[in-house]
Amino acid sequence: MRIEDSRGNAVNGLEDWETLVRPKRWKQGRSAYSFADFIINQNGSHAIGKRVASVLGEPVVFKKGIPEHEVRFDGYGKGRCHDLGIFGETDSGMSLFIGVEAKVDESFGGFVSDKWARANKKRNNGTNTRLPERIQELCARFGPGITEESRRIRYQLLYGAAGTVDEVADRFVFYVVVFRTKVYNAKKGKRNQEDYRRFVKRTGGERIWTGDDGAHADVLAVGDKKLHGIYEYFGYDRSR
Repeated sequence: MRIEDSRGNAVNGLEDWETLVRPKRWKQGRSAYSFADFIINQNGSHAIGKRVASVLGEPVVFKKGIPEHEVRFDGYGKGRCHDLGIFGETDSGMSLFIGVEAKVDESFGGFVSDKWARANKKRNNGTNTRLPERIQELCARFGPGITEESRRIRYQLLYGAAGTVDEVADRFVFYVVVFRTKVYNAKKGKRNQEDYRRFVKRTGGERIWTGDDGAHADVLAVGDKKLHGIYEYFGYDRSR
C-alpha cells in the first residue's frame, strides 16, 4: 500500500508522517506515533487487511493510505480527519474505504450532551456557531435525534462514523486500533471500549464477530449505508 499525503506526495518514513500531525500529538508511546510506526515499520497494513477481509468475508486489496485524511460530512466546516484513510477494493470489485482511529488510552472526546450544552451556551452569548445544527443532524443520522440515550454517546464516535460512510466508496469500515504501550492506562482503556460498545448499541448496531482480548466487529446502518465497525487491540509496542 502506498502512503501519501493529501497532495499525492509519498510518505516514506516517520519523519514525513510527523509533518502531517499536530506536534503535541507526536510522542513515543502515544497513539499518533505508535500507529505511524506500526504502519511504516511493522507492516501494520497487512494486519489490518487480514482483519478487514475476515469481517467482510472476502479478500481485500489496499491501494493507498492517507494520514490525517479529511472527509466532509456536512456543510458546517471542517470534516472528520481520520488518523489514516485507506482506499482499496474487495475481491468482488467493490470500492472500499476504511477510516482508522488510533488509540492508546486517549478518550473519544466529550459526550454529545456536553458538546450540545457548550454550543448552545456560546450561541446564547452571541458567538456565531453552527455546532448545534451539526450535532442535531449527526444524531438524526444514527437515530431519532437528540434523545437522552444519544446524549451519553461520545461525540468523536458519531462524527468518526459519519466521516467514514460519507467518503466515496461501496463498502465502509470504521476501524479503532488500540496499542497497549508503556503509558497505557488500563482503566482508561476499559472506559474507551465501554464507550464504543455503548455507541454501537445505541445506534442499533449488531455484533457479528468476537475475538480474543476483547476485539469485536459490528455492523450498523447509517441511513441507507452499511457501516462495519472493528475495535481491536494490537500487541505491538515499540516504546518498551
